[in-house]
Amino acid sequence: MALVSPWDYTTADYAGKILSVHLTFDNLTFTILTATGHKDAGCQYNIFYFGLGADGTPDSAASKMTLADGDSTLGVLLLNGFGFTTIQQALSVQATAGP
Repeated sequence: MALVSPWDYTTADYAGKILSVHLTFDNLTFTILTATGHKDAGCQYNIFYFGLGADGTPDSAASKMTLADGDSTLGVLLLNGFGFTTIQQALSVQATAGP
C-alpha cells in the first residue's frame, strides 16, 4: 500500500478522551508540510512521543511534544529539529502518547 498524505495518530485515554496528531506531507517528495494536534479537555495524555529514550521507554525520548487542550499547530521546524523532514523519518520510530 502506498504512503499517501495525511498521516494520523489518534489514541484515547481510559475515559475516551482523545489526543491526536495529524501530519500532511508532499506525496512526491514526502516532505512534512504541516503538523497539527488535538487534545480533548481533561485527556490524561499530554505528550506525544516519537521514539524511545536510552532506557527503552517513551518517557525519556528526546523527540516529544506537549499538547495543550484543544486544537494546536505543531511546529514543522520542531519536527525538523528532531531529524524528521520526511514522513518516512517520522514513521521510522515508535509513535505513542502518555501523561
